[in-house]
Amino acid sequence: MIGQKYRDLKLAEKMIIVYILMLGICLFISITALQVSFNIYDGKLYEKSLTELDFFTKEVNRSLDEVERISYNIALDLKIQEQLSKMKHMDHDLADYAYEVYRLRLLFDNQLTNSSMISNMAYTDGEKTQFVVGIATGTIDGEMYDSVMDRIHEAKGAYVVQQPTAEYPYLLSGRDIRKYIDVSLEYLGSLLITCDVSSMIERNMNDLEAAGFGLCVFSEEGVIYENQERMMERLPELEGDSGYQIVKEQGQRYFVCHLKSAKTGWMYVNVFPYSEIYGQNQNLRYMMVGGFLVLFLASALVLKKLAHMIVKPLEHLTESMQIVETGDFDRAREFLGTSMQKDEIGLMTREFRVTLDKIDNLIHENYEKQLLVKDTKYKMLQAQINPHFLYNTLNSINWMIRANKNHEAAEMTVALGTILRSALNKQQYVAIEEELDSLRKYMTIQEYRYRKRVTFSVECKVCGRYLIPHMTLQPLVENSIYHGVEKMLTPCAISVSIKEEGERIQVMVSDNGPGMTEDELESVRSFTARSKGHGIGLKNIYERLKMAFEQDADFKICSAQGQGTAVTITIPKKEVIENNDPSIAGR
Repeated sequence: MIGQKYRDLKLAEKMIIVYILMLGICLFISITALQVSFNIYDGKLYEKSLTELDFFTKEVNRSLDEVERISYNIALDLKIQEQLSKMKHMDHDLADYAYEVYRLRLLFDNQLTNSSMISNMAYTDGEKTQFVVGIATGTIDGEMYDSVMDRIHEAKGAYVVQQPTAEYPYLLSGRDIRKYIDVSLEYLGSLLITCDVSSMIERNMNDLEAAGFGLCVFSEEGVIYENQERMMERLPELEGDSGYQIVKEQGQRYFVCHLKSAKTGWMYVNVFPYSEIYGQNQNLRYMMVGGFLVLFLASALVLKKLAHMIVKPLEHLTESMQIVETGDFDRAREFLGTSMQKDEIGLMTREFRVTLDKIDNLIHENYEKQLLVKDTKYKMLQAQINPHFLYNTLNSINWMIRANKNHEAAEMTVALGTILRSALNKQQYVAIEEELDSLRKYMTIQEYRYRKRVTFSVECKVCGRYLIPHMTLQPLVENSIYHGVEKMLTPCAISVSIKEEGERIQVMVSDNGPGMTEDELESVRSFTARSKGHGIGLKNIYERLKMAFEQDADFKICSAQGQGTAVTITIPKKEVIENNDPSIAGR
């Protein structure tokens, strides 16, 4: 019922319905693809936020490692070792001993100036001598101090760390200093270092890009740092050592990502408003969907007008045909008018006008039609561009850019542009030098793709102004890559040779690939082998050569298993004629 009503509609109405239906399908697919792309993009942003937090964590750990390195350098410093060894055997009550303590403080002071992460350093020999260099950080609880010193003594020179607590929000670390200059490992004293972890964290906070973020760092012993009041109490339940989630608080959404440091055991939590980053993406989605809808409506109106423009000449042609039924050819020709349209409808109109004129040139007309069919077939064969090569090349350029190989990506892009410009060339013939230029660009791309798996060589001993059918060399090299490089574990060598043979030009493309058996070679020569590629095949090249040169072209395929394959083409010489179409030069 619906199908019959559609068939009864006017041609313009049918076209409008089909256009709108197709446009609607395209719109639906585009919006779906857009949504999927944005979802993928959001996922990448989530991962990027976690990566930023990981980088921040590593920077803080690097600062902590620097403190450990400084304590190690102090413990092994030759001057400090000598000074402590000298003081070890002096009477503490002598004035000279007080002077030596003063010199030791200067050595510690000098070490302290080399680090902006250490607040102060304390030294004790376990008896009467004890001093602090640096800024004051408050009094350490006696129980905590004794606990830290006990751990330092038990470590016997190893590095010890005491996490910050609510009572003392500074990081304590240290080690025993033992005499190593005579390898006696005699106890020379203990070093206790105090670090302001909050300042250390704030120094690296520029690594977190989101604006208005909240950062909380805590351990099992309590909060180490938070840049917003009572932030830890408001955190959601965190699962695992790392991850991210979106939470709601007071009607606003927040993005929370967390990461536990394997070195310190501290949990780093970064919280920022979801709208700071992802809200812009949401607005962009709405804008693009709205843009698609506006484009759909505008396209529907344009297509409606376009359908009437297309159908109007057909209506004139139909009415002219109806007039012909009455036998009034003159009136029918007048009704056709003098339109010079070059589309299909214009062609129909002109053909119909030729019929009405009853010109006695049927043979000539048939000849022109045969040429048109031949030329159309030639261009159809010529237009088989390999979509997989284009996709792989664009994908390679994408990864080069991501890897910051911008120079290689630029060179590859220029080469691809040259190949596409050549592929879209409407001329049947091009100069050999132009064909070789396109081939070299193609080789450049394949060298980037296959690296050391393939080597190319080109030898041309003929004038570059001789003509060759367009898109002849590249498909032959592509065929060698597919049947040679793709099936070899060792490097494949592909060579292109062009030379003169009297009044003819010989083109040979050879490789050292696996070759073919006698049966495989016979099926390839007869073009009965099933093609496994996606580009222009050997049969395509053969048919274009025959269409271009009739019987003057020669096409040979030679191959032996384990000895590679060679394709040889021999064509007559045709030279470029200035100010003329190269496609007809030499005819």
